[in-house]
Amino acid sequence: MPKNLKGKDIADIIPDKCIGCQICIGECPTKAIEMVGGVAKIDPELCIGCGKCVDVCPANCILFEKPRKKKAAVAQKPALAEYKGVAVFVETHDGRAADVSWELMGKARELAEKLGVQVLGFLPGVSTEAIAKEAIAYGCDVVYVMDNPLLKMYLPKVYGKALVQLCNEVKPEIVLIGATPLGRDVSSVVATIIETGLTADCTGLDIDKEQRLLMMTRPTFGGNIMATILCRNHRPQMSTVRPMVMKMPKKDPARRGEIRMVEFEGYTDPLPSIIDFIPRASDVGEVDIARVPVLVVIGKGACNSQYFPMLEGLAHLLGGTVACSRPVVQAGFLPYVRQVGQTGKTVAPKLYIGVAVSGAVQHLVGMQGSERIIAINTDRHAPMMQIADYPIIGDYAQVVPQLIEGIKARVPTLKAGSAKL
Repeated sequence: MPKNLKGKDIADIIPDKCIGCQICIGECPTKAIEMVGGVAKIDPELCIGCGKCVDVCPANCILFEKPRKKKAAVAQKPALAEYKGVAVFVETHDGRAADVSWELMGKARELAEKLGVQVLGFLPGVSTEAIAKEAIAYGCDVVYVMDNPLLKMYLPKVYGKALVQLCNEVKPEIVLIGATPLGRDVSSVVATIIETGLTADCTGLDIDKEQRLLMMTRPTFGGNIMATILCRNHRPQMSTVRPMVMKMPKKDPARRGEIRMVEFEGYTDPLPSIIDFIPRASDVGEVDIARVPVLVVIGKGACNSQYFPMLEGLAHLLGGTVACSRPVVQAGFLPYVRQVGQTGKTVAPKLYIGVAVSGAVQHLVGMQGSERIIAINTDRHAPMMQIADYPIIGDYAQVVPQLIEGIKARVPTLKAGSAKL
């Protein structure tokens, strides 16, 4: 390719192929092209090698090879083999850890044993020494504590930066986060920054031992299909799990582990000011159905105000409360905070009594951890009847009164809310 006196590559015209259309003259930004004898000619000292004439020439009579741009240096990520361990983000509120963190710690213990690695705890916050010791009691081998005043209150970017720093320094192959409002928020921040996959709202976790991959199972297509997702090419493998899905492990205060302090690199951007909080359900007197030992769950077939006091009485008699399926909320019969299911709350009571609940997949996902299930339905083929420990075929309006009478007759001295399960 020809060069000018400055040593710059310039375009060259093949005279025999030029058709004299003059399109290149109008496109040239430096007026380096002129017509000589009906053929375009380039002044080499005016040509800057932009290549615009090449792009517009209809006869392909201009020779020019555009210089290739040098690719910017990209920081190389560590090899997948460098990542070891199963990490759990320990979420804290008001000086105590969220129960879902300990539920995930138990599952992390199972996954780590299959991989032959340690269970790691990521604990950002302030004055978390007691929580760190508690993490060890629930199965953690090493707790990485990041104690900094900036982490006293949850802010997405600050907590995100803290967890990203821990992921980059510790390099866990798996990170588990509770699918709480906070966990869902911060997990997306972390996954975006470290450029890895994130599977949300998992209901099952296991290990493919041959490939050392985390098998993350979650409902998809509106809950009609259970999909198992793998993250083959990026680390860490990240998953969020809803509260009450995994079983709470036994706490062992005598268990030994290690607590390591990590210096937070800090956050230099301006921080927002917190001016008010949305009150939690417990603060305004609303019952948290995820923490109640007995639930009487109303389905679409029992959405009748005439019988609601009866169902509420059964729940109160057993020391529980009333919840419902999604159609009941949509009908305006009960508030959303009482909804059980994929789009509501995940529950795992000691006793679940489904009254006219058909058992859509979305609902089953949210209550599959219940210890004992009683289902009352006129349809013997309803999905809920198939998974119930005690399916009762019949009209709830007739069955429930008999249940109440039977409970009272069995325990004559029973007081409301004092039933033992």
